[in-house]
Amino acid sequence: MRKVNQSKNVRLEIHKCPGCGAQIQFEQPGKPGFIPSDVYEKRLKEGKELLCQRCFKIKNYGMLISDADEEEIMDFLMRVIKNFKHILYVFDVFDFDGTYRPEIIELLSGANVLYVANKFDTLPSIISASQLKEWLRNRIDAPSSKIFVTSSKNGFGIKKLKKELEKLSGDLLVLGVTNVGKSSILKALTDSDVTVSPYPGTTIALVEHKLNKLRIFDAPGIITNDRMIELFDSDCQSKVFAKGEVSRKTFKPYPEDVIFVSGLCQIKAKLLDNFNNISSELRPIFQIYAPENVTFHKTKNEEFLESYSKHFGKLLVPPCKKFDLSLLNFKEERVIVSSDEELSIAGLCWINVKRGPVEFTLRLPENVKVHSREALMKPKRKFNENSDD
Repeated sequence: MRKVNQSKNVRLEIHKCPGCGAQIQFEQPGKPGFIPSDVYEKRLKEGKELLCQRCFKIKNYGMLISDADEEEIMDFLMRVIKNFKHILYVFDVFDFDGTYRPEIIELLSGANVLYVANKFDTLPSIISASQLKEWLRNRIDAPSSKIFVTSSKNGFGIKKLKKELEKLSGDLLVLGVTNVGKSSILKALTDSDVTVSPYPGTTIALVEHKLNKLRIFDAPGIITNDRMIELFDSDCQSKVFAKGEVSRKTFKPYPEDVIFVSGLCQIKAKLLDNFNNISSELRPIFQIYAPENVTFHKTKNEEFLESYSKHFGKLLVPPCKKFDLSLLNFKEERVIVSSDEELSIAGLCWINVKRGPVEFTLRLPENVKVHSREALMKPKRKFNENSDD
């Protein structure tokens, strides 16, 4: 297929971008597949790789210049799922409740589904792969042989996964929500020259790779709209959430204290009596785990609480800059979490209770999901149940 470039009156062949699979186009800068026609012609003559401008900037400079259309991605995904016998479902172990999606898993009945628990390197080092796998087995309806713990950052578990995939033949579809590391996993598995980026929606069409007799297709990242990370622009997501390190902070708050985790989540906590679920005179103790660049701030200053948005991008991150709070509706949610449980806020953080039960009062955007779950981090240190000393 050929297209005339009106500005230079030259004829240019149309190809798909090898990085994202989008059709090369010349009319819409910033959209998937765009490349300036003169650059296209020059690189074609020189025999150089023809990446669209979007993939070229991601690959060489880590820059994102466009976002993916959510409705288009979901419609595309619904049309292709049924065509594959094998499915590789990738999720982020740090944000398990936000990235393991039962509603998507239900669509995969009848397929051979392998589950990849990626970003193992982001968990505290005291959690072993076997401990994580046992915890996952209580949440995923699949045998242990179908669950693979990996880290695309340091290569953990990649060889074992690759060995399993080499046994398969036919077509395999790689699925996962945005920012779970699908493209990085594929690069490690196939040594293919694919677009690797922490930005969401990098792949906007199926991109084919091969591993022995297996054809592997990377699908678009699924945008869920109920994770905190998805409220921020792609540049902020990359700066804050995609670094691979996790920070931890221990809190022992008074009832009047407000703990900010980012600028959009406020937490108050009080310890309950184990038997009557009434307030205890002691203080709760818990640890919050979040990506390294997500800030924590504890306060009871009324002036700060009334004008906290002016601290966005500085003391409270994310947001990474000014943010219009009028665009969001907020909810207040109360959750009681015991010492053998954790509280997970999708796309942001999780909280491990050391002394409980704790009644958490959360103020956060209404679409963001909150989950209580069996603790992955089992408390080892015994706290004095009768004293705050």
